[in-house]
Parts: sequence; C-alpha cells; structure tokens
Amino acid sequence: MSLRLYNTLSRKKEEFKPVVPGRVSMYICGPTVYNFISIGNSRPIVVFNMVRNYFKYTGLDVNFVQNITDIEDKIINKANDEGVDHEVITKRYIKAFKEDLENLDIGGFDSMPLATEMIDEIIDVILRIINNGYGYEIDGNVYFDVARFADYGKLSGQKIEEMKESEKAVFEKKNRIDFALWKKAKEGEPSWDSPWGEGRPGWHIECSAMSTTILGHNIDIHGGGIDLVFPHHENEIAQSEAAFSGEGNFSNYWMHNGMIEVKEEKMSKSSGLKEDWILKNLLKKYSPDVIKLYILSTHYRSPLEFSSGKLEEAKKALERIINTLKNMDFLINSGTEDDSGGGESLQKVKAISEKLEIDFKASMDDDFNSAKAIGAVFDCIKNINSVIQDPDFKIGSLLIKALHEAYEMIIKLGGVLGLNFSRELEKMGQASGKSEIGKIEELIKQRDAARNNRDFKEADRIRDILLAMDIILEDRKEGTIWKHRDQ
Repeated sequence: MSLRLYNTLSRKKEEFKPVVPGRVSMYICGPTVYNFISIGNSRPIVVFNMVRNYFKYTGLDVNFVQNITDIEDKIINKANDEGVDHEVITKRYIKAFKEDLENLDIGGFDSMPLATEMIDEIIDVILRIINNGYGYEIDGNVYFDVARFADYGKLSGQKIEEMKESEKAVFEKKNRIDFALWKKAKEGEPSWDSPWGEGRPGWHIECSAMSTTILGHNIDIHGGGIDLVFPHHENEIAQSEAAFSGEGNFSNYWMHNGMIEVKEEKMSKSSGLKEDWILKNLLKKYSPDVIKLYILSTHYRSPLEFSSGKLEEAKKALERIINTLKNMDFLINSGTEDDSGGGESLQKVKAISEKLEIDFKASMDDDFNSAKAIGAVFDCIKNINSVIQDPDFKIGSLLIKALHEAYEMIIKLGGVLGLNFSRELEKMGQASGKSEIGKIEELIKQRDAARNNRDFKEADRIRDILLAMDIILEDRKEGTIWKHRDQ
C-alpha cells in the first residue's frame, strides 16, 4: 500500500508523490514568539515530527523547515505593554520555545529561520508580486490585490464576494479584502528600509519568503494548525504563486492538524494562557512521551480534548507498554542455555512481531493514522503478555531471539512516532519508592526475599497488597514478572 494523505487543497486523500523522487521538502509554520507555547501550540510540532520520522522510516530524505515569527503585531503589542524593545520579547520567548523543544525531545530541524533574518528576501518577493501586477503601494504601505488573483480561495473555499475583512489594521486600500505585504513604519515600532520607505513586513509574506528561499517554490508539504488555513495559508498561496507566476503550485500538499480544545473555552495565547495549558508547566508533571502519546492517540486531523484526565490516561497507557518491555527484557536476559526452541510460543511471538509492523505501516500509510498505529502497538503488547504469562511458557534460546526481535520492533516503531521507550525503561530502572512503579518493584523484592526465607505468610501478605493495587504477579523460574490487571 502506498502512502496516502489528506490534502486540504483537494479536500481528499491523495497518493503522496514527492516532487523529487526519494526526497521530501516540508515547511511547517512555527510559533509567533510573544508568549510561552501552550499544549495546543505543541500539537503541530508533535504531529509533523511524526510525519518527518515516518518519511525517514520509509527511506526518504527529508528537508524539514519550521520557522519562527519574530516580528508581528502581537509581539509589538506585548513589547508596548511591558515598555521594552520588541527584541526583549522575542529573545525571551525564542529561548523558552527552544527549551520546550529540547524538553519535549523534538529537534533535528534542517532549518529554523527567523523572519527578521530574511527582510531582504521578503522585499524581493514583494517586488516580484508588484512587478507581476498583483501588488500596489499607497503611501508606504504595500497591498496584495486579491481580485487580481483568480485562484484566491482555492485552499479555504472562501468566495471573494462573501469574505469579510481579513486585515484588521486600518489602511487605505483598493478593496477591503486586500491584505498587507509591507506596513509603513509607525512611531516607536521596529522598522527596516525598503523601496517604499521605512516599514516592516506583513505576517503572511514572511512565510512565503522563508519557504521559497530555503526550499524553492514547488515544495511537497506545507503544514500547520487548521486555524491557519484562512487567512494565513490562503494568502501564502496567493503571494507565492503571484510572485513565481507560471512555476506551478507553491506547495503540492497542504496538511493541517485539528485544534486542542478545552470544553467551553478556547485555548489561545492572545487571550491569556492558564497555567496548566502552558507546555513548560506540563513538562514538569509529565514526561515528553506521555504528552506525545496523548497527542498522537487521536488522529491528527481530529479535534483533541484537553484535560488532566486525558494526560493521566496517557501516562497509564505508557506505563503498560514500558512494563511489558521490561518483562520482555527480563526474559531476554534470563541467561538460559536451553536451545530446544520454544514451540508454539516461538511461532506466536514471531507472528505477533510481523503483524505489528504490517499493521503499523498500514495505519501510517492511511493519512498518518497514529491512533491506529498506537493501537497496533497495544495489540502487540497484549498478545505478547498472553504468551509470556501462559502456564506452559518455556524460555529457550530461539524464543529469546524472537522476543528480542519483537522488543526491538516495538522500540523502533515507537521512535517513528517520536516516543523514546528506551529512555522510559531507563527511568523505570532508576525509579525510587516515590513512584508507583518503584513501589511495585520494591514490594516484589520484599516478597522475593520472604519466599527465599520461606516466610510464605509474609509473601502472601505482600501479594495481597499488590493485588489491591491491581498488580498481578507471575512467578517463573527466571523470577517474578508483573502486569496491571487490565493488561
């Protein structure tokens, strides 16, 4: 099965065919740095990291670009509110954003341009637009003439005659739906020299210039949140295709993730973030893998509900995966010299491992359905548990090899999603009595000691404590493995 993805431009799933065989170019709209990013802002970061990883998993080279908008009205307003230069604001929140990326364990961008580093390139694109007859200047302000671009609205489905004013600032324009490419400098605002006098770029033109400068005009994928479809991405298409007239689509595929929603509230940086919405605060409570598992457990195009309950569910789900991997690792390193095979258990483990990869790829090839892909991982975990907890299970060298291959497959496919199961296993090994897992491990050690001392009353007492915690024990000659009751 070939990879098919939903293209917002065509409003249907299409087979993915890169412009250059074997290579993928991706441009993702990053944050405007005037506040800390929220869990909502992190969704496209997590989603498109997964998309990039899967392309690489399938053998494609990826040029992955995510910009940072460091000049925009919200930044200027924030600077004015604090009585500081705009660079104080942008430096503060760029630093915070990069720390969030590091703590979320997402990186490897091929380029992360700043809008203010590309003023010359932005001016060049605006000049192209004017020279091609799609832009005009009025008193130092430059506008895009929407009516001149016949395909305007092809991404969002908006009709020119039905559109409301998309540019909130008050300027003198030919038509109310025209949008700003360059804004004349106002007193106290940051500005740069241009052919039209001192001023600054409009928000939309920044991404067009950064994308075309780094990746060229006809790229594979342009992405971001669904809230960017109009006016931002619609305007990007108009600007870019007007500037590079006759050179084809600005981007062949447009991907948009759904929003993270709070019941009866909108999660918005501009309206003021609540403390528990801010990503840096959530990362103090939950591991990056919990947050990523929470985000990816819903298809990227669907709305995602935010709540502490949902995050706790993701935490428990991750623990189930890690506990099974720990038990597998325990059996893999049991040191048996029995090479008699493994019989039916061996064949089952091989089949489970093969099915995992097949189901995982089928899910991801269907518009990056991470929810189904994660479901395939949990099916594998459940089936592995049923094998190793069977009373007739007997470890042997061939079965150890099969378990090791299954173990490595789970680790590898988790990595495609952006989940670092190896790190979580290491953290479990370092767990102290402060954590639930650490408490379970300590109780099991105490029970093992009681059994070795033939204090079976104490061993049974500890087993009952664990049972009350919904922990089921399985005693093997290799040692004791455990699972949650609902695994």
